Amino acid sequence: MNKFNKLLMSTLSLFALTVMTSCDGAGITIDDAVANQRVVDAMEQMMTTQIDSFEIDVTADAEYLGRFFDGQSVENGRNELDANGEVHVKVNDLFGDDAIGSVEASATVYAKEGQTVLIDSELEAALYLSEGWVYADITNATAFITAIGQTPPPVTTVKKQVGNLATALGFDPEAPIDLPIELEDALPYLNELQDIKATEKDGELSVVYTITVNDIVNVAMKVAADSGQFDPTQMTSEDIEGIRSTFYTRISSVVSIAEAKITLGVGADGFLSKLYADLDIAVTIAKEGEGQGHELHELDASFHIDISNVNQVVDVVLPDNLAQYTEIHEDQPTV
Repeated sequence: MNKFNKLLMSTLSLFALTVMTSCDGAGITIDDAVANQRVVDAMEQMMTTQIDSFEIDVTADAEYLGRFFDGQSVENGRNELDANGEVHVKVNDLFGDDAIGSVEASATVYAKEGQTVLIDSELEAALYLSEGWVYADITNATAFITAIGQTPPPVTTVKKQVGNLATALGFDPEAPIDLPIELEDALPYLNELQDIKATEKDGELSVVYTITVNDIVNVAMKVAADSGQFDPTQMTSEDIEGIRSTFYTRISSVVSIAEAKITLGVGADGFLSKLYADLDIAVTIAKEGEGQGHELHELDASFHIDISNVNQVVDVVLPDNLAQYTEIHEDQPTV
């Protein structure tokens, strides 16, 4: 190939890449369909790969308000929940004989029914795994256990020998997870979503799905068509629009969305790296019978999961007082 042909092919390749992607400060913009396929591939890889080492960080913050109305739209009851927490997981060689890991969690929970406060408490708890032993520490969770009407155990730092975790659980880590559906079958429904922003930077793909009631309608229409409830190829555009209008009326009368954002990340290793849900939604449920009132359930929540170091070496730091934990034997109840 002469120099001119090489230059021409390079130019055409660059042009083709530019058509599919554009670049901004956040990274390279990826075509929606390409991004959806990579998300599905990452989920498939997570389900079919033996994963022994990883780090997971979870943060959650949720405010819920449930309001109950009579037939004259007069409020006659309400439930409230305000909860937030974190979970941090570090594991090396989870199903091997040298497994080591830590799970540390903390949370604050406030729940109220009517004028009665059901719970207003904080908790911290931890679980550790080392040399075939499982250690649990609920010292800073006793107040929460009492608040939910249970009796805390007399000993709050305990240990139990379990040996190889896979053997103890009767679990085959090499067996892929058997899902009720093929992930690839979900791809056409993912492609029904209209507001997708996918960017890639330093090998990390981030896909943000902003979901509206129209998206729910689109997916519901496809589910109905695929299940044979109607055949769009045998219908006029007016008939299809009539069905869509019916779906929209029914769904919008129940669901109101101020924000529904799902963010998925795929790392350079092909595994999922993040799963974020940020929601501000309301659901209205009419009580059976005419004039019987309705319920309004409002949720403003964020739930973020970050995943890293999949099947890489993870630095797990254990407390230095594990030898002092009280051993639990087979004939004793666990915490």
